Amino acid sequence: MRKFKKRIVNVCIIACLLAMVSTTTVFATMVAYGSERAGYMVATTQLRKKTNTFDDSALNKKYKSYMTYGAKVWKESGVVTLKRDNTSINTIKMCTSKDTSAVATTTRYGDKRTGRVVMFEIYLNKDIMNGRAISRNRATAAHEIGHTLGLLDLYEKRNKGKLMYGITDRETTKPTTADIKGGKYATRK
Repeated sequence: MRKFKKRIVNVCIIACLLAMVSTTTVFATMVAYGSERAGYMVATTQLRKKTNTFDDSALNKKYKSYMTYGAKVWKESGVVTLKRDNTSINTIKMCTSKDTSAVATTTRYGDKRTGRVVMFEIYLNKDIMNGRAISRNRATAAHEIGHTLGLLDLYEKRNKGKLMYGITDRETTKPTTADIKGGKYATRK
């Protein structure tokens, strides 16, 4: 009975996450800048900060290393600096769900008046990530950080080489020139 209750709770949590992501996805598909043809798309809500913080204290050491890599490659690109801060309102957590193909999800909460992201949450699905290569998980972390900036997924095959390609068989683990151009637009003041 206890296992059944736990399963029900997990299913409810995942359903809530998917509902939030679906709402965010519908909102986020409103493109403010770029296109599939340009190789980047920026949502109507963007981070617009060159330095930001995140709290990944809920992650284990392995998953923190993925986030460290993601933050490092975005910093090296000159777009944004992300720093750990256990008091940050921006959180990164693990979730478990075998009932979805989503490796990770990011939700941005924007101020509709200013168009700025005021908070973000990243959920890494350990049920999927635990069976993957380290390089793919690092790419996922960097990809999700791209979403926190306001970058949207790309789906055309021509963009398979971009970090923001939305299918998990992307060919890169760090921001490309096009990802950086979109990221710079998203973090402008």
